[in-house]
Amino acid sequence: MSPAIHQTSHLTTDQQQALLSLVRLCQKHDSLSLSYPIDSEDGVSVHYLLSDSSSHLLSALALLSLDDTTYECVAFTHPAHRQKGYFSRLLALALESCQECDLLFPVSGSCTDTLAALKALGAELSHQELRMERELSVSLPCTSSTQHHAKLLAPESVFSENAIWKLSFSSSADVIGSCLTSPVSPGVLCLHQVEIADRLRGQGFGLMLLCQLLTRLQQENGLKRLLLHVSADNLPAVSLYKKTGFRITETLSYYWY
Repeated sequence: MSPAIHQTSHLTTDQQQALLSLVRLCQKHDSLSLSYPIDSEDGVSVHYLLSDSSSHLLSALALLSLDDTTYECVAFTHPAHRQKGYFSRLLALALESCQECDLLFPVSGSCTDTLAALKALGAELSHQELRMERELSVSLPCTSSTQHHAKLLAPESVFSENAIWKLSFSSSADVIGSCLTSPVSPGVLCLHQVEIADRLRGQGFGLMLLCQLLTRLQQENGLKRLLLHVSADNLPAVSLYKKTGFRITETLSYYWY
């Protein structure tokens, strides 16, 4: 019996559990961190789920509306059931529902099966994003070349969502720079929205902010790792993160179709 395809905009509890199992299997098989949008808050327009006669989920595809002309397309297929045309069947249905729109596919560089499928489709590379991580247990001399004295003000709770860190001069209330951190799993924080005031860029304050942030987080019990995502084209930022001990753990490529 040919696998059946179910289309839905709202996942049941059983479908969510099946998707989580499929994603974990693919993440382990392909050594990737890319996830599937399961929560209703993720903004998914529609899910396409392909299952066998025993209702085992073999492949899934989700469309997330980015704007009026673009959808992000996220898909996973069971490693033992690839190259059977399952992804193509789901994609064909997705294309029918958004005929006048572009699709943007995020894909990990470690997933050769997905890259091969996109190449066969004639998809074009849009841009790349790097996932970088730093173990907080690793000590690294971290000093800043700037002669100015500035202090990083910590949030009330390091473990809160979008916790705000602000770097400012001790003699002034003006904010030199800032960043946000958010918990992504037990012991792991995500660093994002690192910013330095335009007039003060290139003076070492970015390095100062990160050094003080790392020093503060290393004092926090239960924290093990800090991760971030940065555009591969943003060479100054990549260089700064490497200087403070971050290493590239995954390259995510985005393809237009």
